[in-house]
Amino acid sequence: MMQALLVRILATTRPLANVLEAYGATETQEQALYKCLDGLVERVRGPERDRPSLAYFQMHVDGIFPTLRGDREFQQLLIDTLKIERPAYRELHAYVAGNWSIPRDRA
Repeated sequence: MMQALLVRILATTRPLANVLEAYGATETQEQALYKCLDGLVERVRGPERDRPSLAYFQMHVDGIFPTLRGDREFQQLLIDTLKIERPAYRELHAYVAGNWSIPRDRA
C-alpha cells in the first residue's frame, strides 16, 4: 500500500517532464514525445502484429530529439520514467520491460 502511494505521489510531480527539462527539451519536443507515447500505448493495446518495436521507438525519439540521437542512456531513462508517469504509460513500461532491451553505448 505504501508503494502504491509513493507511485501516485511521484506521478503527480510530472517526472517525465522533469527529465525532459533536465535535457533541455522544448515545449514542442515535450508535446511531440507525449503524442508519440500515446500512440505507442494504443499500439501496445492493439493486435500483436501492430505492437511497436524498439527500433520504432528509437526512430521517433531520435526524430523528436535530434541532438540526443543515438543516446541510449537518454532513451533508457525515458523508458524507466514511464514506470512512474501516467497509468497508461506504466502499461507501456510493462510492455517495454518484457519485450525490449536497449543496448548500452559502447565506450
